[in-house]
Amino acid sequence: MTVTETVEEGLFQTENPIHELNRMLVRYDLTPNQAKVYLFLSKIGVKTASEISKALKIPRTETYHLLSTLQQKGVIFSVFGKPTKFNAVGLEESLEILLNNEKNRINELDAGKESLIKLWNIIPKYGETDDEVQDNKFQSLQGRNSILVKLEQMIKESKENILVLGTEADFKRFYFTEFTELLNKTKSELRILTDHTPDTPHIFESVSPKKVKKIEDKNREDFCFIIKDDSEVIFFISNNKVKDMLAVWTDSQAFVTTLRSLFSLMWKKSHHIDETDAESLLGSEITYEHRLREIEQEKMILSYLQENFKILDTGRGKN
Repeated sequence: MTVTETVEEGLFQTENPIHELNRMLVRYDLTPNQAKVYLFLSKIGVKTASEISKALKIPRTETYHLLSTLQQKGVIFSVFGKPTKFNAVGLEESLEILLNNEKNRINELDAGKESLIKLWNIIPKYGETDDEVQDNKFQSLQGRNSILVKLEQMIKESKENILVLGTEADFKRFYFTEFTELLNKTKSELRILTDHTPDTPHIFESVSPKKVKKIEDKNREDFCFIIKDDSEVIFFISNNKVKDMLAVWTDSQAFVTTLRSLFSLMWKKSHHIDETDAESLLGSEITYEHRLREIEQEKMILSYLQENFKILDTGRGKN
């Protein structure tokens, strides 16, 4: 066995770092096999299509197609001769090329958006009754990206208020996104209820302290939701069996009103994150009877929500 054959054989073994590189390149709009061919040429050097097919155990017809696509993307090039040979562009330059390809594709999609909308609005709707139009909508969202897209849309379109309730653990998955920046820029009334430890930075630290209050009751950690304009809500579902984030968006007035009531009760009895302990105590004088009434209200709200969360979660499992 030659040195090249030995390298080829171990190149994509699980323990080899190049296996992880192959997985990461898929994020740059390459298929697993396209990434495999690119990395193979990058490390082995100039090869014919037949040699690539044999080494990577990919059918020859598919290999030619992969090489053609990679050439179109600009990350490999052919070396003239008989037979034709192929080589790869350096990794750093290839990443730049792939990034620019994605940016150009997004710009093209953005440029064609208005034309698509105009075309869509020309086409009349068929078979839609008044009852169907008025039905409450529920949309299941799975994975951080799909949830983030919906959150960003809600924040951008908000005209009245945005209410956010959840712990640091709920929202830390949105670090390094535009989530908090959009909240900062909103002209709507913003209120945030979250847990907070004074000595550690938190995801909402760039938001004015007057818009953020502390969740004191740890029993509320099971609930995380964001309400827009008292008309729609995204609420997160805890499911230990699923790795991806799960959430449900709805414009159901029953759900929105119930969650709004829970938020209002908690906001009323919570304190701003910049308040001292003395200030908190001064502002917390309520009667025992009043607090009992609040607890009863909260119990009713939480009971309703927990029951409906179970129904929705069960419904997801059946689909």
